[in-house]
Amino acid sequence: MRRLSFSHPYVRIAFCLMLLALPLASAWNLAVAPTYPRLAIKIGPKLGGVTRDAELHLSWASLRDGSFQKAVASRVTGAMPVRPLLIRINNELRLELFGELTAAHVVKGANGQLIERSYLEEYCSRTEDQAEKFAADIIPKLLDIQNYYRSRGGIFLYLVTPSKAAHLPEYFVNRVPCPSTLIARTQLIPHYVDLLRKAGIDVVDTAALIHSLKGKYEVELFPQGGVHWNDIGGARAVTAVVEEINRQAGREMVPPFTFTYTLSGVTSGVDRDLVDLLNVFFPPLSYLTPKVRFQTSSPCADHPARSIDAALVGSSFSHLPGQILIEANCLLKLNVYYYMQLGRFGGVPYRELQRDLKDADLVHLRDAKIVILEENESFVARTGYVNELRKIVTTP
Repeated sequence: MRRLSFSHPYVRIAFCLMLLALPLASAWNLAVAPTYPRLAIKIGPKLGGVTRDAELHLSWASLRDGSFQKAVASRVTGAMPVRPLLIRINNELRLELFGELTAAHVVKGANGQLIERSYLEEYCSRTEDQAEKFAADIIPKLLDIQNYYRSRGGIFLYLVTPSKAAHLPEYFVNRVPCPSTLIARTQLIPHYVDLLRKAGIDVVDTAALIHSLKGKYEVELFPQGGVHWNDIGGARAVTAVVEEINRQAGREMVPPFTFTYTLSGVTSGVDRDLVDLLNVFFPPLSYLTPKVRFQTSSPCADHPARSIDAALVGSSFSHLPGQILIEANCLLKLNVYYYMQLGRFGGVPYRELQRDLKDADLVHLRDAKIVILEENESFVARTGYVNELRKIVTTP
């Protein structure tokens, strides 16, 4: 029996067909996938952390600065069907052979802990005078927002969420230059929150809450392969939020819950959001995470909270509290405004309801009865959505 070789006609034909299929498949992806993404031809698992394509604007200015050429090149390379497969092969080899992470914005700490570089850089650049500057800038804005909702009989609270860098610094501070002092790193948020409270702002400081719970559970409150808090952290934070809502209302406006948890292996979601950015075939997932079960104090079908118009405006740390408030605290009409305009989330199951919100889509915020404004401790007083919410409620 004669062995096949590259000189064999059938082998040559197959090779030529493959070479022809690749550009045809790329052309198909370029033409069809933007409108019908499910019809895209991709070889290999879907890549994590892929952002939206930059807009194509053909002009002399975009040609001169190269932005148009870069946008076109990005679309062409992204349309290649074998790109996911090749990227994962490259990343797997570099991780296994050299321990190298190919995601430039992910830092590997001790004991396999991962963190997003921006959170670590912020933590290591804190200064001892920042709290006063941040508070002076945001207090007038928060007072305008708080006074608006209070004048209409509503509930408003400002929610500060924790960062992994501040919660587990021992795993990371020796991996990057960290010139800030220990006092600057640890006292920024307590001082900032104290200044806001003295100005009359109702603050729920879940950063302090979560940091105070360090070592109280069998697992850390941030997963090894993720940058956001886990289910226990989210449950404890929402408990504090509900207590504040009911305190302001002077009654049980939102039903509280109790919760239990079990430890299990990692499956999906925030427990592995940084691991998924590594885009490897065999991600490092040999750690345990908690799975929480909630027991609501009152059946949601009978509780008035299900009809309350509520809103949570914030960062990616808003998603888990938003989901819990909807599913375990009966706030079925709660909408989570992700960075205000990037997307609106809610519903059961929790999901994206609308993308790329316009000004007309945000007017509904003026009528909300419960409003939670969240900022993570890594960027307090520096988020644009605080200004946007203030504009919404102060514009006649």
